[in-house]
Amino acid sequence: MVKTSYSAIGMICLGALVVLSGCGGDSLQGKYTDEEMNRIPIAPKYDLPEASGGYTLRIYSETITVDEILGFVEKTLKPYAEKIDRETFQTQTIPMIREAVRGKTVDILLYQEARKSAPENIDDMLEKNVESEIARFVSGYNNNYALAEKAIKEMGMDWKSFREYEKKLIMTQSYISSTLKDEKRFSHQELVDYYEQVRDEQFSQIGMIEFSLIDIIPEKLTDEQIQEGQSKEDAAAALAKDVMDKLNDGEDFAELAEQYSHTMAANGGKWTPHTIGSGSLPKPYDMLEGQALNMKDGQIAGPLTADGHLFILKVDHIQHGEIIPFEDVKKQIAQQLQFQHRNQQYQELVQKLIQKADFLQLERFSEFCVKEAYNRWGRDS
Repeated sequence: MVKTSYSAIGMICLGALVVLSGCGGDSLQGKYTDEEMNRIPIAPKYDLPEASGGYTLRIYSETITVDEILGFVEKTLKPYAEKIDRETFQTQTIPMIREAVRGKTVDILLYQEARKSAPENIDDMLEKNVESEIARFVSGYNNNYALAEKAIKEMGMDWKSFREYEKKLIMTQSYISSTLKDEKRFSHQELVDYYEQVRDEQFSQIGMIEFSLIDIIPEKLTDEQIQEGQSKEDAAAALAKDVMDKLNDGEDFAELAEQYSHTMAANGGKWTPHTIGSGSLPKPYDMLEGQALNMKDGQIAGPLTADGHLFILKVDHIQHGEIIPFEDVKKQIAQQLQFQHRNQQYQELVQKLIQKADFLQLERFSEFCVKEAYNRWGRDS
């Protein structure tokens, strides 16, 4: 099940703050350059517009509707509701619904705090920046206003709601930027320790071998392939030499594999990519890894003898495993730690804001949304 973000607007803004490295610290709240505006994502569909009717949740002067919340989770939960009973659905989906309600609540609270701290002329400043954003948005559709308008409608908005959402987004970003000013300086040792912690997951490249194989097994030779007076082993050796001669003369490996190989012939001898050091190749094929590591792309080796098999090996592609050195990713490590630091600050801000909400009302509304979701989409509805 997909986990929802704690605050849609807030997390968008937090990401923008990391990119911008705390933009707006020396400027008035809400004032952004065109470059900064270009970094602000377009409003997500689920946040606009407000729907009417039904049970609603009031957060000071704003309202959250059931339709808003269900519109956010419908794509994920509707197929699920169609397959299970009501009780199971309610038990398993309440965490996701609850998170959606809290996320929307945080978005509203962030905006209200932003509004409180905004300068008196904020509306004029917002109008200018929204005009810049609209121009940027339309330019993304080759300045075709009709196409841009169609795209906005497909997101469940019109130009008016688009403008209002952008105003909220700009103000919220500015508020978070002014609140989360603290940039943390990390010591060299802290950077090294974090690198060691994430190195295998983020900065290690797994070694892979892609290879094709002609596998000649003496016991599987036909009578026509064994000449009079030859043993099966001698016939297999003669066949392998003949195949190698054909390859040296430029004949196609895959076609020869289809004709002569006793394994993977239908695939032209091509095997599934192998992870170096995984030990996934069974005997006697395990010896092929060591051989391949001493070869280059396109190189052919053979015949190789192992446990009664004669192999002709072609390395299609080899990617040697490596670990990216610390010095090459030092800047990236610092950015990741800075993001974690800002995220911690943001979560602390969110915790303070959410304390202003009525938890009992949030829970009741979440439970109602779950029931209504099943009423609309459930197999028993």
